[in-house]
Amino acid sequence: MTKILRTYILLSLLLMTVFCISCNGHTSSNQTATKKDTSATKKQSPRIIRTMGTQSENVNCQLLDKDGNIWFSIKGEGAYRYDGISFTNFTMRNGLCNNDVNAIIQDRTGNILLGTNNGICKYDGKTFTKYPIPDTLSIICMLEDKDGNIWFGAKNKGIYRYDGRSLTTILYTYKHVKFGDKQEKYISDIIQDKSGNIWFSSWNRGGVWRYDGTILTQFLPSADYYEYYEDERSNARLTTYTRYTHSPKYITDDMISSITEDKAGNIWFATRRHGLCRYDGNMFTSFGKNEGFLSEGAHTIFEDTKGKLWFTTEKDGIWCYDGKTFKNYNKADGLINNSVMNVLEDKEGNLWFGTRWCGLSRFDGKTFTTFSESDN
Repeated sequence: MTKILRTYILLSLLLMTVFCISCNGHTSSNQTATKKDTSATKKQSPRIIRTMGTQSENVNCQLLDKDGNIWFSIKGEGAYRYDGISFTNFTMRNGLCNNDVNAIIQDRTGNILLGTNNGICKYDGKTFTKYPIPDTLSIICMLEDKDGNIWFGAKNKGIYRYDGRSLTTILYTYKHVKFGDKQEKYISDIIQDKSGNIWFSSWNRGGVWRYDGTILTQFLPSADYYEYYEDERSNARLTTYTRYTHSPKYITDDMISSITEDKAGNIWFATRRHGLCRYDGNMFTSFGKNEGFLSEGAHTIFEDTKGKLWFTTEKDGIWCYDGKTFKNYNKADGLINNSVMNVLEDKEGNLWFGTRWCGLSRFDGKTFTTFSESDN
């Protein structure tokens, strides 16, 4: 009996040891698997991918459509649509008329219109078709007005309006107070204000125009501006004996990259060399270093849903203006590149910034998230 009992006890201890080892091994495996699962499910932001082999181009934030999709473009890479999950790339392989897309808008019927180097393409959600304007026109910017007319600036051709039946040239040649007879070669932006006026900005030293349906009114800097800023590209080279002082009767620059109207009805202009300019219908107010905007010029002006104004710049990142003070954001804050071309807001209130060197950043008010691989 003693021998049998001793054998029974030994077998019991052996079984308990095997069971403990087995349990400990199983627990260890679960912990490893959990760590792997956590790592595998860590959320990664999608990337806007170039498929046509271009390098060092700008990402242009173009449109938030009625379904909440965001549209972007990269020169040579066609157009991109982001649905909140992934990017879809559209190129000539999908029926797009040219891979250089410079402007994207959505018309009142829901079609996406893409302005390219070969006219305008219409996308109905399934198919691309040619818009009925000459494909010899290289489109720079577009607008659908309140009456459904399509306005666009064409490179080296001025401004056109298409009413669904015929095409009308609104502005091409004009007389400049400084340079005489001139052709408008680059309309950089078009907007319609709350009163129905159409505004055009020039990157060809034409300043801006306001069109009320009958009369074109041009806004240019003062005669002093042209006397003191001698060089043809407004490089701000002052003479030794003179100093230019801006008059509120005149716009501050003749090269304007972007226009926007704020909620109060003021028209804002992003200038090449002289900061920001605001027009209240009576006078032009300059915003520069003295007001806290510490950049020479701006690319794009955008007012978000909270009423804050955002300004993108060539080398100083982004400025935000709350009506009182300016705040700067740049690479040190997580922005992918300090040369920022444009901005738009998505349906969640996030801001998207397209930059040089194929950069794309999203800002949620606190943190920047990268959605591209920058070339620089």
